[in-house]
Parts: sequence; structure tokens; C-alpha cells
Amino acid sequence: MAITKTKFINYSRCPRYVALDDLKKEKLDSMISIEEYKKEEEMEHITELLGNMFDDSGNDLIDVRNEHLETMMPYYNKVEILAGELASKYFKGNFKFSKSTYNQESFDAVIDNIRYLCYVDIYNENDDGINIIEVKATTTKKYLDLGSKDHSIFEKGKDGIYYLLEDLNLNIEDYMPLKVYERNRNKLFDKYTGAGHYIYDIAVQRFIIENDMKSHNENKMVKYYLAVLNSNYVFDGKYENGEAIYDEVNGEDIISYIDVTSITRDMMDKIYLDSKKIKGYIDDLNGSRVPLGEFCEYKKTVKCKYCPLCFDVLPEKHSILCYINNNFGFKKDSVKYDTYDLINEGKVGMLDIPDDMLNREKNKIQKDAVISGKPYINEKKIKDGIKQITYPLYHLDFETFPCPLPRYKGERPYTQSVFQFSLHIEKEPGVCDKEKDHYGYLAPDHLDHRLDLVKYMCELIPCDKMVLVYNDSFEKTRLKELAYIFPEYKDKLLKIRDNVFDLMNIVKTKSSLYEKLGYSKEEAKMFNYYHPDMDGSFSIKKVLPLFSDLTYKGMEVGNGVEAMVTYASFPKLLPLDYKHKYQKLVEYCQQDTYAMFAVLDGLRRTVK
Repeated sequence: MAITKTKFINYSRCPRYVALDDLKKEKLDSMISIEEYKKEEEMEHITELLGNMFDDSGNDLIDVRNEHLETMMPYYNKVEILAGELASKYFKGNFKFSKSTYNQESFDAVIDNIRYLCYVDIYNENDDGINIIEVKATTTKKYLDLGSKDHSIFEKGKDGIYYLLEDLNLNIEDYMPLKVYERNRNKLFDKYTGAGHYIYDIAVQRFIIENDMKSHNENKMVKYYLAVLNSNYVFDGKYENGEAIYDEVNGEDIISYIDVTSITRDMMDKIYLDSKKIKGYIDDLNGSRVPLGEFCEYKKTVKCKYCPLCFDVLPEKHSILCYINNNFGFKKDSVKYDTYDLINEGKVGMLDIPDDMLNREKNKIQKDAVISGKPYINEKKIKDGIKQITYPLYHLDFETFPCPLPRYKGERPYTQSVFQFSLHIEKEPGVCDKEKDHYGYLAPDHLDHRLDLVKYMCELIPCDKMVLVYNDSFEKTRLKELAYIFPEYKDKLLKIRDNVFDLMNIVKTKSSLYEKLGYSKEEAKMFNYYHPDMDGSFSIKKVLPLFSDLTYKGMEVGNGVEAMVTYASFPKLLPLDYKHKYQKLVEYCQQDTYAMFAVLDGLRRTVK
């Protein structure tokens, strides 16, 4: 077999990964099969998609069954084809691209007696040389957000392609201070950042290609590009035969191209050193434990697949990683201690961290709760928070489909497209029936039913009543998006948005709210409630069992990923299966809003 680009990235993590991957030296002289390569790359693409789809909400997306992950593959394949078809607008010459790896241009090179292999998403050759274009399941936002408040370190050239300011020979200080530019540019060289992950990927690609060409004495000029979704593209709703047509809209194409030639060139020494490191790991094949570190990418969608083996040193409950803001480390006498360094020293549990290293008051509260086995409760803050709630109270939750490609008019890439809402109406404090006081809407298929959803929701929720949600940034953003997509409901939707109150304000806190209520800045930012069973998470699924017997365990649809996948399956289901799955999705979203009622009611009873 050969080491693929994906294996290179993973093998560079640590020597244990290589050994655990059961790599046999004798296999390295033979070529990996297309089937093996395709499977490996598809799973990498799916992981990238999930990384864009979900924030750190507590769902472990890596552990979701493969068929769930594969829900998004048709969309990624479509992005790849769109990038290939659109490339001729920006590049001259002949193109070779295909959603099938069988038909893509490939390169392989033997370096230090190890064979490396990569396939190219889009291969373009013209009189000036070769362009290597890698399609990535991300958006321009990841790169255009690098820079100052007003300017990015990338600028669109006259050819419509994005370049670093330096590559356009622009005076950087006309755009931002040089230090700001350099600090943000350096993020591209860190493979553990969102933008750097993709740069490292294509840099490995370049390493293999350059060594392949060198072995064949080819001296053609090669340039390297990322093709990503344009975060500024707004779909105009054009369809042909039921398929969305992504034509240029207001001067914006669905795909943008970013020149990363100079960046990847500057990374070649690093990639070469990583290849030497990998060779050492292969020669040694030592499966012994290694110190944990950032390279494990624990709790990220791209985490090492062997994390369960290596992180078994952590206790199941109350590990050091349960400390809020543990990613910033801990301090003692102005000396900072990295969390992973502490773990590697044997300090794996919350109680292993000495009191004098807990410089954050929230961490002290967490440790005290674990020691006592009792929750920390600021009754006054909770009572004052509950006093802000007015009745009747409307508990609202959305389910969305975060598609890489916009599906409906007015959407952008990765818009969280709303397909369902659930609403429980609590008429007065503690009075809400799970069935009788529940209302909702679920799109019956994949046609655009957003207007029906919006219309019904606006009929149910008065403009002057409070709407309760959990973690309000999500619902507020969806309401704002829908307001501008459906101008006839804009005023109503924005008024609903203005009346949103976040239940997490009462469970956790919200500094601005409590400062307005007369609390000091220090007390306002402190927890209102913390139970040791929360283990550092304020997700509603962690909080709910503390106040109610209501549970998601045993539900056929029991989390947001499963809800998304169930909705995605609608067109493929037989009538009886469809009816069953539809009902299970209704029940899941209903559970979400009734859970908010249960938590609020539990808090109210706790501080009576």
C-alpha cells in the first residue's frame, strides 16, 4: 500500500497512531487500491462537512454511525462538480476532474523508500503550467475573517481569485498594521486552526506532487488553489427539473478560488520534516503510550480515531477536562500550566488540581461541588432571573438542515435551513401539558415549506409575549434570517426575536442581564447553578436530568444529528416507514421544548 495524503496527516500526529494502524513495512512498496483510497478520502470529506455543520454543542459527531455521516456525501460531491465546472471561468486550458477518484489525476512519489499517493480534485494544464485545485467543504469566511476588523489578509484580484495581500504586491499597512497581518497569516501555518487544517492538507498534496515531478524531471510551473464555497453567495431560487441551478447572482459565484501557492511553498520544509518523522515512526512501530497533546485534537470533528484508547487515563466523571475554560490552562504564582502537561504528569481528575492553581472562580465552584456532591446554587440570582419571565410563556425550538449548498431562495452555503419548529405554551408558572399545550410544524418533504412554517409560527406567537429558548444565539439568528427571506413577515419575526429570553441566562448566567439588575460585574458573570453531574457542560441534555425524570434515552430520534438525518431520509422512505419516522421527529422536537419547561419549573421549585 501507499501512504495517502489523509494517512500522512494522521501519521504525523504521533508514533502510537502509526503502530496502532497496524502498518506493515512490506506493504509500503505496493500501491494502495483505489477502493481503499476512495473510502479513506470520502470519510475525510464527511468529517470536514460535519466540522462546518455543527458547533461544539456536546454531540460527539465522530461516533455517529457511518450511514448518518454519509447523508452529506451527495452534497459534497455536488460541490466538487460545481467547482470543476466553474473553474473554466477563472482558469484557461484543459481540465480533468470527476466526483469519482478513478478518473482524477493522481501523483505518487517514493521518498525515503516510502510510497506516497494523492489524487487531485481538479487538474488544470495550460501554456503557463499546471494548476492544482483542491475542493474543500468549507467557506470563504474561514479565510476572509483573518485580518483586521475592516480588512482581510486576502483580497480578490482582477481575475476574481483571492490572493494574500503580499502576493498582489499591495502595501499591507494600507490595509492593517503589519503585526496584525503577520499574526493572522501565521494562523495559516497552524494545522490545528480551522483555516490551517486545509492549508496543511494541500501542502502535503504539494509535497507529493513536487517529488513526483522531480522524479520524472518535469519542470513545469505549478500553482495551488483551494476551491471553497462562497459565503457571500445568496441563492436566487432558480431550479430546472427540480434541481437547484447555481448561476452567478449579483456578481457572486457559488464557488470561490483562493491562491495558496506562496503559503504552501513556505510549508515545504515543515512537511519534509514531518515525512522524516513519519518514517521514524514506521521504522520503530512502537505502540507504547505517548504524552497527550494538541495533536490529538480531542473533542474536534477531526480528532484522532484512537482517542478512546489514549484518553482512557481520564476518569469517566470529573476529569480535568471538565473544568470550564481548561483550554487556557491553569496558573500558580504567575506560572501557566498547560492542561495536557498536567494530564501527562498524572493530574487527570478535577480533584487532582491544587486549589492554588485554580485562578478562575468558576473552577473553584466546580471543584467544591464535586467535593461536596451538592450543587452550587445562587438562589437570589436565580429568583431575580425568573422574575424577568412573563406569561403566557412560549417555549420555542427549531430543527434545521445545515446543507453545504443552499437549497431554497435566500439561503447561503451552510445556512441552517429551518424545517421544523416545536412550541409549548406555558399559560402560567408551572402550568403546561406536554400534549395539550404543544404545537409545531414539520416540513413533510424536501420542497420549500418555510413560508408555511413561518406563517403558522407567527399565528401562534403574539408579538408582545416572551419566547423562551435555550442558548438564544441559534434561534435569534434563524428568526433574523427568515425575517429577511420573507419580508411580509419581517416585522412580526423581528418582534418575536426581540422578545426571546434565554433560559441559559438563569441556569448559567448572563453578565449584562445581571449587571442591569444591580449585581457587581464579578457576581454577574458567576454561575447561577452548577451541579457536579454536569461535568462542565451546560447543555440542556446535561441539565434536564437534574430537574426532571424526562429523558432522551431510548428515543429513536434522540439528538440533533439524528433529527437531521431522519429528515434527510424522507424522500427515500416507503409510506409506512415515512409515517413512523415523521412521528418520531415530531416527538423529538416536542421533547426539546418540554424539556425547557421542565428545567424552568425545576429551577423555580428549587429556589422557592
